[in-house]
Amino acid sequence: MTEAQDRCALLVRRFRREPDASARSLLVTIFGDSVAPRGGEVWLGTLSRLVEPLGINDRLVRTSLQRLVTDGLVGNRRDGRLSFYSIAPAARNEFREADRRIYHPRTATPWDGRWTVAVESPGLPTGERTALRQQLAWLGFGSLNPPVHVCPLDRTEELQQLLADLGLADHVAVFRGEVAPGGRSTKDLARALTGGLRELEPAWKAFLRRFGPLADSLAALDEGTPPDMDPEDAFLTRTLLVHAYRRVVLREPELPAELWPTGWIGEQAYAVAATCYASLAEPADAHVQRVCAVAGLEAAPVDPAYAGRFAAARALLT
Repeated sequence: MTEAQDRCALLVRRFRREPDASARSLLVTIFGDSVAPRGGEVWLGTLSRLVEPLGINDRLVRTSLQRLVTDGLVGNRRDGRLSFYSIAPAARNEFREADRRIYHPRTATPWDGRWTVAVESPGLPTGERTALRQQLAWLGFGSLNPPVHVCPLDRTEELQQLLADLGLADHVAVFRGEVAPGGRSTKDLARALTGGLRELEPAWKAFLRRFGPLADSLAALDEGTPPDMDPEDAFLTRTLLVHAYRRVVLREPELPAELWPTGWIGEQAYAVAATCYASLAEPADAHVQRVCAVAGLEAAPVDPAYAGRFAAARALLT
């Protein structure tokens, strides 16, 4: 067994012994990482067989899927005696947005210095205000004070759609412009977005301790030498890798390159994830294909649109 193989097996054994994620949350990762690229639908039995080595039994898979259906993240259909689950239409945008933030580098497009500003009208009911602020945070907005939210990216289209979906188009004013001289500076506004980064450092350090050794063993291989990876262990390790990575990166703000702190630890985490993913992807996909074949079902091929995951970082590493 190679060092990389041994580290993958160790990661799987540690999760079985001390799981740090719920079955429901892991299934969300699998839908985004392994199901979405294959058409977005999977048979219940395939899911059960994929996660069983992680100590997740069929009953827990069924219970978790029902919760995801209730939450509106997945839908289900029956074909005879078989149950199939897919990403719900209403959740597809959420999965696509998560895909962009997980697998692709932090915003590198040159910034024009302009900000998107959203201002709540007074007297917004508590429930609607809470829902609005949660969605604004997801879009990358930070709060200057309770009713004023700012984002350095052009989020006008997404914001208009959000306000329409929430029925709040008449209750939120949206502006786009530059910071005027003499008032709060760009650094002041940036602090509203980066103030919570320090709280993420322990989580990133834990990620690096967990997956850094695997990345080091893979990077030490001779150039052009593919790792001899067990397909099942590759799939399980890739799932654990993406799950751990997404739990932190989706808590980061979205910022143009100019506003990111120099030497931010998240960049190191991205490089580690990219190194691991590049070696795990092919055998992991082969395992999914094999599990589907054993079940007598033909797996849809991986959509080429998903081939660019972590590609930017892999190019730098090679």
